[in-house]
Amino acid sequence: MRTAAGLLIGILVLASAGCRGGPPPCVVTGVTVEEGPGPSRMAAVGIGRDELRRIAIDAFARTPGFEVPAAEPPKGALRCRGSVSLEDARLVAKGAGTQAEVLLRLEVKPGDGADTLADRVRGAEALVPGEPAGSAFRRAILSTAARAASGLALALAEARKPDAEVIRDLESADPRTRDLAVGVLADRKNPAAVPGLLARLQDPDPTIASRAVGALAQIGDPRAVGPIVELSRRREGPFVAQMVRAVGDIGGDEAEAYLETMSSGHPDPFVAQAARDALRDARRRRAAGKVGGGSR
Repeated sequence: MRTAAGLLIGILVLASAGCRGGPPPCVVTGVTVEEGPGPSRMAAVGIGRDELRRIAIDAFARTPGFEVPAAEPPKGALRCRGSVSLEDARLVAKGAGTQAEVLLRLEVKPGDGADTLADRVRGAEALVPGEPAGSAFRRAILSTAARAASGLALALAEARKPDAEVIRDLESADPRTRDLAVGVLADRKNPAAVPGLLARLQDPDPTIASRAVGALAQIGDPRAVGPIVELSRRREGPFVAQMVRAVGDIGGDEAEAYLETMSSGHPDPFVAQAARDALRDARRRRAAGKVGGGSR
């Protein structure tokens, strides 16, 4: 969820730049409206399914990298199906006023067999004195849908790049691009990405550093064990437990020695238990001849 105005502007600029002159646009042939269990958020703010669908379609149509055709798209076009859901909507006191806050999820499923891409974005609009709450909610939904579509365009462009370009994007000045690159490389499990992902363990954005740990665990390269262990010595709490599990997923002699130490000597019982569980699983995989996250 992104709140910094500069980051949002960066997403819009990069999404536009990444799609112009690049791969052909994703042709959105339809959008479905999803609703979770419980009371309808749409009903609470007075917006119907058709209106939310139109907002999502318009967001795709206005975003470089997507296209909403007026007629049947040409043969060979990359067709995509979208979906939208309003996951939260509430009025929140802010200073002397009130603002309408929403949490919107926008998804797109490329028709070329690629994985579904999703973006959950939180947005807010201040109520103007005398304005109905429903009007502020609509403005919040409109702006949030536009931001989500722009984020998806950037994610789609990243997913369509070759590995070498994605690895270069790990050094991008834009945190959203680095984050997307980590996710793509985790899915592809290319060992060539390991040095770049190891560098991201020191990323100034702690979320990206955490995801880099997960990506290295998915690749399962033993080169990552030492740097993850070193990083764990400078962190506390749940992040250490995540690194313990990652080391266990990679496996090997160095990993098991570290897990032995953590399981018996770490002062946090949650971390110690995570180490015991990871050690047990690592030994089971070793006995079955499956060492490392990349081989499972």
